[in-house]
Parts: sequence; structure tokens; C-alpha cells
Amino acid sequence: MSDTVSLTQIGGPPRSSRRKRLAIASLLLLCLLGLSARGSAPPGAPELEVFPQHFLLHPGEQIHYTVCSEDNKPRCPDAKFGITDSKIVRMIDSKGIFEAVGPGRTELVVQAPTSQRRITLAVAGTAQSPMLAVPYSTVQKIAAKDSLLFVGHANLDGYDHTAVAKPGIDRLVREAKRNGWPVVYFVSKEYPNWYTADRHPHYAIISEGQEHKIRVDAQRVIFAGGDFMFCTLRNVQMTLHGMLKQNDARRIDFVFPAQAIWVEDIWGPGDKRPYPAPMVLLTTLFARRANDAQAYGEVVVPFLDRVITQFPVLGYPSDPPAPPLSDLLKDWSIVVRFGDRFEQLY
Repeated sequence: MSDTVSLTQIGGPPRSSRRKRLAIASLLLLCLLGLSARGSAPPGAPELEVFPQHFLLHPGEQIHYTVCSEDNKPRCPDAKFGITDSKIVRMIDSKGIFEAVGPGRTELVVQAPTSQRRITLAVAGTAQSPMLAVPYSTVQKIAAKDSLLFVGHANLDGYDHTAVAKPGIDRLVREAKRNGWPVVYFVSKEYPNWYTADRHPHYAIISEGQEHKIRVDAQRVIFAGGDFMFCTLRNVQMTLHGMLKQNDARRIDFVFPAQAIWVEDIWGPGDKRPYPAPMVLLTTLFARRANDAQAYGEVVVPFLDRVITQFPVLGYPSDPPAPPLSDLLKDWSIVVRFGDRFEQLY
């Protein structure tokens, strides 16, 4: 299913000759329809959950585990960590940071004041060397003849702890490389290891929340990874701002593969847990709506509202580019298209 959002200039006094040349810009939302852990706790004690739920490591891989309890009032208590065999996995920071050393199996022991959990960690495969990334402030421009792929939170930073978006992201990266598209990974400096299968992007950029001031020169920009209403949205804001302010393109396509973007599961019934609550795919949000019109009103409109009116989203970064994005989008209308079945003016 393809969702298309088109920005089209509407009537009004001309703003500049550049505005005249920018006859049409569009945002395209494209939906691509596209190891063991066991608990040990005293009777009646709340179950401990360990995030990210990633327990098969490569030699040399580092990971940061955090702990929450599963009782009536979920909480994230201080926990003590231990490893039964440091020749396989060693602890490099008592806050829960570990490094895979050599092949084999060992146990991660997590101890909270009233609970304990033991999790089997396996180390296998070829060694994965750390990947070097540069701050986004050092990258001025990224150009592509056709399409460019952004992958947000391309490392194991704890947000998509069940890796629901990983299969979709991995497919997109393979497709992008087959087609010769530049692949850009945004990573967190705090969590240096990656959950993507491919560890050789064209650009590896440090950006904690997908903020950037990079000029993007491409006909089509594909956004994958990250939370639809937060960090992915912030990337959209920054990218769109630069393209509207500096480019003279008549058309811009933004693509959101719904099987490669996650959303905090607070939009559905029954789950009121705080972070780290489980993530769901953007596809799931669409599937929970009765039809395209409802999906537009309940999923797409809040996204577009936030893109335009909350720049930058959540006030981060504190030094966003000027002017506000809403100023650049004056005298424009937005059309959302769901495949060939549905079109709605925003």
C-alpha cells in the first residue's frame, strides 16, 4: 500500500522567484507490506525484563542492558549484573555494559532487591569490529542522483528492544545497495553497536535523536528506523527544512516504509506501560484502523500537525535552523494519498 502526501503551492501573493520555481513538493508515505531467556525469582516476586532483548552476540560486540520489573506498577529498579563465564562475555561497566569475547554460551545474572533473573547469552559468528561514526555537524551535504535511505537508531540503543523493525530495515538496506542509493545510518554515541545486519553504510553519523543540519540533495528520501512520532519525525523536519530553504526542486518525495518504522505501543488498548514499552510497526497502526480515511485522521494527521507546528519536536535540538518550518510551508497545501484508493486534502 502506498500513501502519498503532496505539498502544493496555493494562491496568494508571490513570495519570491524561488517560490515560483518550487511549484510542487510532495511527501510520499510508502507502506511496504512487506536466544533463550529464563527467569528466576522468589514466589510472588515481579518478573524482571531485560532490554534490549538481544541475546545472541558476535565476538567483539558490545551491548548495554537495562532492567524493568513486570508487576502492577512497572518500574526500572537498580540492578546488579554478573556473568558466569567472563571468557565468553565480560562486563565492562557495572551499569550493564558487556562485550562478547569468544564463542560459547554463558549466563547473564540480573539481581534486583526482590527478584533475580538468569539469561543465557550466546556468542557466535564472525567478529564484528566497531564502526566509526562522525558527528552530524561535520557533514554538510549528502547528494543522490535518485533516492537516499536514512536509517535512524541503526545501533542497539534500547528503543526497539524486540527489533520489530529490523527485518524491514535490513530488506531496505539490501534494496538500496542493489539500486546504488546512498545509505545513511544515524547512531547514538552512547551505544556504539548496531542492530542492522549490514554494517557498511555510506555514511555513519552520530545523532542522538535524528537531528541534523545536513543539506540533502535527492529526488526521493526514504526514512526508516526510529519512532514515527518522535525521532523519525524530527529527521523529516530537518530534512524538509533544508530542502525547502536551499533547493529549487519542483518535487520532493518522502517515503516511510511502514514495516521499517516503529511506534511506541501507546496508541492501542490495554498497554499503559512506560518506557521501555514494546514497540509496534507503523503497519500495525494502520491495521488497527477500519479504513484508510480513519488511518489518515488518527495516524497521518497527528504526524503532519507535529511536523509543521512543533519544530523542532519536543524542543530538541535547542538550536534548530531558522526560520520555523511553518514559515517555509506558508501558501502550501498537503494532499495525502493511500495507494490508488484514497486521497485527502490536509
